Amino acid sequence: MKQKPVEGIADRPKWRQWLIGFAVFLPISLAFVYFIACIALASTEPVVEFAEIPDPPFTAPFPAGFLWGTATSAHQVEGGNDFNDWAQFEAEPGSVESGAAVDHWNRVGDDIALMSALGANAYRFSVEWSRVEPREGVWDEVAWTHYENEVAQLRDAGIVPMLTLLHFTIPAWIAERGGVTAPDFPERFARFAGEAARRLGPQVDLWCTLNEPNVQMYQGYVEGVWPPRIRDTGLAAEAFAGLVRGHAAAAAAVREADPDAEIGVAINMIVFDPGSRWSLPDWIAVAEADKGFNWAFYDSIEMGRILLSLADFPELDEPLEGLAGSVDFLGLNYYRRNIVKFTPGAPGLVTILPGPGQLSDSGVEVYPEGLLRLLRRAWERYALPIYVTENGVADSTGTMRPGFIRSHAYAIDRALEEGIPVLGYFHWSLMDNFEWASGFGPRFGLYRIDYETLERIATPAGAEFARLAALAGSGR
Repeated sequence: MKQKPVEGIADRPKWRQWLIGFAVFLPISLAFVYFIACIALASTEPVVEFAEIPDPPFTAPFPAGFLWGTATSAHQVEGGNDFNDWAQFEAEPGSVESGAAVDHWNRVGDDIALMSALGANAYRFSVEWSRVEPREGVWDEVAWTHYENEVAQLRDAGIVPMLTLLHFTIPAWIAERGGVTAPDFPERFARFAGEAARRLGPQVDLWCTLNEPNVQMYQGYVEGVWPPRIRDTGLAAEAFAGLVRGHAAAAAAVREADPDAEIGVAINMIVFDPGSRWSLPDWIAVAEADKGFNWAFYDSIEMGRILLSLADFPELDEPLEGLAGSVDFLGLNYYRRNIVKFTPGAPGLVTILPGPGQLSDSGVEVYPEGLLRLLRRAWERYALPIYVTENGVADSTGTMRPGFIRSHAYAIDRALEEGIPVLGYFHWSLMDNFEWASGFGPRFGLYRIDYETLERIATPAGAEFARLAALAGSGR
C-alpha cells in the first residue's frame, strides 16, 4: 500500500503556519511580558536592608532646629473627656472606658518636666474639641485657659509645641448628626480651628489639622470597630470627603487667624509589600492598597480635588477650592509593614499579613527600613518637608524599644544623608496611655504607667531616647 507523504511545515497553508507559531510563542511571550512587568514593579521598590545599626545611629548631628520630641493625644492621656463620640462609644456594653486615662489634665507640669528629663525639645499633642466646646457654640473658658497655660509651660521649658486639632474624637453634639459626614462638619470644625489659632497661635507655630484621617475612615466606616461603628463603603467615602473638606476649611481658618502658621496632616503610612515579588496579582493588590491608604489624602491636597478610587467604594473626583497648597509640611506616622497577597475568594480579593520580622505585642513587624522607604517616596511624590509625627512600638516588657528608637533614628539619618528634608521626629508615646479600642493593654510609653497609682516610671527606652537626644545635638 502506498504511504501518504508526511506533510512538512513548508507544505502547510500559511494560515496554519501562523496559527501554530501563535500557539507556540504566545505563552512564551506572555510569560516574558509577565516577568518583565514584575521586574519593573520590583525596581520601583528596591529591597532595603539595614545589616547593622551603628552606635550612634547617625553620621553627624541632626540639622540645627531639628525637633526630637514625643507625642500624645488628649483623649488618650487627659482623662475626664466625657462629651465626645468616644465617651459615648465607651459607654456601650463590652467597650473599655478611658476614665481618668493617665490623668495628664491634672499633671501637665509634672509631665512637661518628664519631657525635659528626656532631652526632648518638642511635643505633639491635641486640643480636645469637645472639652473647649462641650455644647455647640459655647466655649468653655476654663478649658481654653488650661491649654493656653500648657502651651506657655512648654515654651518656658524650651519645648516646641505641635498642636493637633482633631485626633479621632469629635464632640457628641456633631457626632449625633453624622459626625464627619455631617454637611456642616467642615464649617463647625473650621470655627473651632480658628478659635484655637486666635487663642494659641501666638505660641504655636506647627499645626496638624487632622490625625490619621485614613485610619479614622477605615476603622469607623469600613471595619466598623470604632465610632460610629458603621460598615458601609459609601459612607466611608463620604467620611473621607468630609475629612478632606474639614482639613481645607480648618487650614484656611488657622491661616486667617495666624498667617505665620505652618500646617500639615498626620497620615498613618504602611509599607505594603507583595507576598511574592514574582506575582503580578500581588503587585496589583499592593498598588491598590498603597494608593488608597497611604496617598489618597495627600494626593487630594496636591491636586486640589477630593480623590478616592478603591474597589467597592464610590469613586470620588471633586474639585475643592482652597485645598491645593493647604499644607506646608507632610506629617508621617509610621508603625508597620504589611504583606499583601492576591487571594481569590477573600474579602477584597486580598489577604493582608504582618511582615516576616520581629513582631511587637500588637502583632506588628518591627521594620525600620520601612521608614526610610516611605520618607523617600513622600519626598519624591510631593517635594515638601516632612515630620515623622508618630513612630513607636507596643512593647510591654520594654526590651525592644531602645533598639527600636535607635534603628528608626538611623533610618532618619539615612534620609537626611540623601537630602530628604526631615525636620523632626516625635516618638509615640511619652507614656503608656489609653490605646483606643485596645484599652490599656498595649504599652507604648517611654515612661511606664502603673495603672493602680498612675505613677510614671522611667524605663531603659527613655534613657536611650535621652542619650540620642544629647548625641543628635544640632548643626549638621
